[in-house]
Amino acid sequence: MDGCFCSQGSFAVFLSVAHPQDPHHPSEKPVIHCHKCGEPCKGEVLRVQTKHFHIKCFTCKVCGCDLAQGGFFIKNGEYLCTLDYQRMYGTRCHGCGEFVEGEVVTALGKTYHPNCFACTICK
Repeated sequence: MDGCFCSQGSFAVFLSVAHPQDPHHPSEKPVIHCHKCGEPCKGEVLRVQTKHFHIKCFTCKVCGCDLAQGGFFIKNGEYLCTLDYQRMYGTRCHGCGEFVEGEVVTALGKTYHPNCFACTICK
């Protein structure tokens, strides 16, 4: 499922696994494995939707930056930082060329920041 996960929307959840999990010894709790590296998790664990990650393993697919502390996007099952998501999938303002987010104006198939949408004759 694609979506935005940021401080203004959904978010990642930090969990703490108090006991080391040993897959060779049965316990009451199931072993939690990191979605990225596949190793068992212990200590702090990050849960994103139904997947678990070591804090150090939750990184941007493109640039490798840490996603645990900031906003991120999921596109085609890949986790991306905001900057890389914008570079790959973002919409640019036809007026200034910067990425648009939040309120936009669309006219004749072009997208603008509200402040960039002005009459070209009387600006």
